[in-house]
Amino acid sequence: GGMGVNADDGEGYVKCEEKGEVFAIVPGEQRVAAKIDTGGRPRSVAFLPDGSRAYVACENSGSVAVVDTAAHKLVTKIQLPEGSLPMGSAISADGKELFISTGRKNTVAVIDTKTNAVSATIAVGTRAWGIALSPDGSKLYSAKGASDAISVLDVTARQELKRIKVGSGQGGPTTVNHPQVIPNPAHAGARELCPSHRDRQHTHDRGARSAGTGAG
Repeated sequence: GGMGVNADDGEGYVKCEEKGEVFAIVPGEQRVAAKIDTGGRPRSVAFLPDGSRAYVACENSGSVAVVDTAAHKLVTKIQLPEGSLPMGSAISADGKELFISTGRKNTVAVIDTKTNAVSATIAVGTRAWGIALSPDGSKLYSAKGASDAISVLDVTARQELKRIKVGSGQGGPTTVNHPQVIPNPAHAGARELCPSHRDRQHTHDRGARSAGTGAG
């Protein structure tokens, strides 16, 4: 969830939580194409299928930053319901709907990408964190960092279908892996862009095991 790859042009978007920035990386060159100020501790990135927009979940501001990927400019910010701590993000195959987990708000927010407005919220239980869509787009899976479970949501009905118990641990699960995530060769070079990123990554790795280090 810390970075995303634009399927249209291959650019990788790498977040710097400390400074509220996202860096666009030229594929294969380990070169920064642009720095985009999103504010609010960016946590994940999702792209429209045509690559024209990037959506950055910003935890501390309770908002989603919308980025014009051609211009590398912030277009607008979508404010989520009060108390939301945006964490994970996923977008439908047709690009019409964006799904954002809200951490301790215990919901997944559904955003209409045409209007940039929240069209629905789905209750998922304690601390919604990482999310992923099924290949056919009919189900949404949400890792819940405080209950050792994964919620399975019906996208059309906007409701939780069931909860799958997973191995217990301090804080519970935080991520759901998407079956089509592709590693970005620019990632290694991009790690040094954010000051203290290596130290923060170590902290994040420990936090991913305990889910107790993040505000979400």
